[in-house]
Order: sequence, then C-alpha cells, then structure tokens
Amino acid sequence: MLFKDEFQGRVAVVTGGSEGIGYEICRQLAESGCQVYFCARHAHKGLKAAESMGGYAHYIPADLRVPADIDAFASKVAEAAGRVDYLVNNAANDDRIVFSDATVEEADRMWTLNLRSYILMSRACLELLRAGKGKSVVNIGTTNYMMGFEPFTLYNATKSGILGFTRSLARELGHDGIRVNMLSPGWIMTEKQLRLYVTEKDKEELIRDQSLKFLLDATHVSPAVLFLLSSAACGITGQNLVVDGGKYMQ
Repeated sequence: MLFKDEFQGRVAVVTGGSEGIGYEICRQLAESGCQVYFCARHAHKGLKAAESMGGYAHYIPADLRVPADIDAFASKVAEAAGRVDYLVNNAANDDRIVFSDATVEEADRMWTLNLRSYILMSRACLELLRAGKGKSVVNIGTTNYMMGFEPFTLYNATKSGILGFTRSLARELGHDGIRVNMLSPGWIMTEKQLRLYVTEKDKEELIRDQSLKFLLDATHVSPAVLFLLSSAACGITGQNLVVDGGKYMQ
C-alpha cells in the first residue's frame, strides 16, 4: 500500500471516524500500521467500526459539540500514546436548511461541529502534535461552499471558515514544523449520502459536469488525505486540495 512504511508505528487522530470518508481514512491508516484514535457520538457505530479495522483502530466516544468531550478525548490519546503524529478533522453536519427558516439552534449546531470542533480539537492536540513525528493536520472541507449551492447557506458558512482557519493555523504553527492543509471533496457517494440524498438524476448530472466520468466514493478521497499527511507533502502547508473529479476548478 502507498505510504505503508511511513505510517508504520505512527499515531493518528481522526474525528468522525465511524462512517463515510472518516472511516475510510481510519481504515487505510490502520492497514498501514498506524495507531488510529477516532471519535464518534454513537458508541455502537464506533465500536463496530473499530472492530472491523482490527487492533490498530481505537474508538473513544466523544460528542464534538461539547468542549469537555474534546479535552477528554485528547487526554485519553495522551495517556495511551503520548503524542499525535497526524490529526484529521473530519466530523461534520450537512443538514439541508432553508435560510429563511433557520433557527439559532440550527446555526449553533452547524458552527459547533463544523468549525468550532476543528479549532478546539487542534488546540487540544497541539502539545501532542509538537511531540509527534509527522506533525501534519488535514481539515476536511467541501467544494459546496465554492459553488454556493442551496439550501446550504449555514453549512457553507461554517465550511468556508475552515479555509481561513487552515491558512492562519499553517502560518502560526509553521514555526513548530507542523503543517496544516485542507482537503475539499466534491459530492462523495458515501452510504449516508446514497441513503438520504442522492437520486439517479443527481448521479447523471455529476457525470455530466465532472471532467472524470465516474462517481467518487470515499476510496478516492482517503489516498489524497494520506498524501497530505505524509512526508511526500513535506513542502505543502496552508493549501486546499480539491478532490471532485474535476467539477469545480479553482
């Protein structure tokens, strides 16, 4: 497997690792011999995911909307591993909310998970990253905010904030040798998206609009994440890598 030797014996933290893109990132890291600590709100999903990935994956329950849970998660990683080589902030809420109907509670729910958790988890893991070897952070974004799709105003507001956070943090932590990048997927055919949202018409339109004429799934995203984590990307920081089959071109 690509990067297998490099990730052997390293330590990674991944948020939202029980399904979708987060699960695939955890799986590939674990298969590469990396000790992966991931969180998810639903224990049954987290435990099932960890079991399927073998002894290299470790589930720690945490609700990332609760700051105390983030600190407790980081403390448990510190006790178990003593360092963090890689951090992937991935967990997100992509509810479709019509802006005119949006409530304060819905706005807060988007903000606390989609952006604040990235900030707080990065801060909670900072000393562990400074003690690490890989010293790489990848924040998972989306191409959605680049296109201004509806009804995603709340979602896109929080997701676009990840770009500013990524670039500023890359500048600030570069002094410590810590790289910070963002990866923005297009519409990825995860189990959740296929179950709740994707129609046959959506698939046809994606194939029409993408330069590459196939639908993307999580296995197309995770290798790009591993690349940004790896030493192959040692000269890359503060950047946003788009993985969308060539639909949106910056």
